[in-house]
Amino acid sequence: MLDLKFEYAYSSVTGSFKTAFMDAFSKIEQEECLLKMSVFFASNSEENYFENLDFIREKGQAKFGSNMMGISYVSQKPLNSELIIELILAKKESEVLYTSYNDVSYAKVGVGDEKMLFISGIHGKKDQTIPQQSRAIFRVIRAVLEFENMPISSIVRQWNYIPDITRFEKDFQHYQQFNDARTLFYEGVNWKKGFPAATGIGTRYAPLLIDVIAMKGHLGEFPLMNSKQVNAHIYSNDVLLGAGDSVLKQRSTPKFERAKLIEEKQSVSVFVSGTAAIVGEESLALNNASEQTNITIDNIKNLISKEALSFCEPKLEFIRVYVKNPPDYGAVKRVCESRLSDVPAVYVEADICREELLVEIEAFAKVTV
Repeated sequence: MLDLKFEYAYSSVTGSFKTAFMDAFSKIEQEECLLKMSVFFASNSEENYFENLDFIREKGQAKFGSNMMGISYVSQKPLNSELIIELILAKKESEVLYTSYNDVSYAKVGVGDEKMLFISGIHGKKDQTIPQQSRAIFRVIRAVLEFENMPISSIVRQWNYIPDITRFEKDFQHYQQFNDARTLFYEGVNWKKGFPAATGIGTRYAPLLIDVIAMKGHLGEFPLMNSKQVNAHIYSNDVLLGAGDSVLKQRSTPKFERAKLIEEKQSVSVFVSGTAAIVGEESLALNNASEQTNITIDNIKNLISKEALSFCEPKLEFIRVYVKNPPDYGAVKRVCESRLSDVPAVYVEADICREELLVEIEAFAKVTV
């Protein structure tokens, strides 16, 4: 069920968003089942974001018709292309159903007790606060999961695109506000298999956007820990910023695992969360993007090493690299290409969850058994 493949369509055409999008979109072939599509392009205002999103959906509906899945538009500037479309695909013979619930389109692989959901492109509304957007989006995700008879704990991978992630409004930081809302959404849920793998990353001129992958019926599911890092969900109060939600007694930690291993009959897959140059819970190599990239890759390699997993080391299938400052792109790319030369990579500009962090990398890895 989880024999996934990541592919990318790039646009090198400069000019308008529509021109760049259609250049990349025309390169998508439908030989395999498309489960999730994400478009990376920087909007220049929130109004512009929704204009672009409407255009994406219009063209998506025209191309895919009844096979329309959720589409995410991520307001981040690609650094190795004008516009990037990321695709998650399944084999052509996969049992895929394209469906919707209350106008939320999503793809479903499998049926009954064995299935996998790709819920993408759930975004907040204009002029709402981060807590308001978070609560509204989580209500939508909860409703879809309940409709599919799946618990919240079935979420195995989550992407959280947070506008101006480190911004403070009075005493409240956007990232901390999101973490508090996520904690309230997860409250009362049995997370005996660990929290989801997740990325929390910044966007600009866009609403809050959340994508999730949920599963049930697979053989096994395990959180992976990096011996060199403190689990994010048990961070001390020292690294949390801003005031907390009044409903909670204290500021919430980020509720995600460093990675999530999924075991099935034919494969073992690993969703690697957004990873940065943090050892223990401390940010390292301040003001040095190259060294932060090296430390980040060390963290990922330690996380999925043969020693850590007690079996064959998974092969990295792709990495997505977030670079805070575009002038650092060349240095970051050189390190990635030197150390991960055979791994396809996408580079985008984005603020990281801590002001001092310059790079973040997420990944997907797989072992065929």
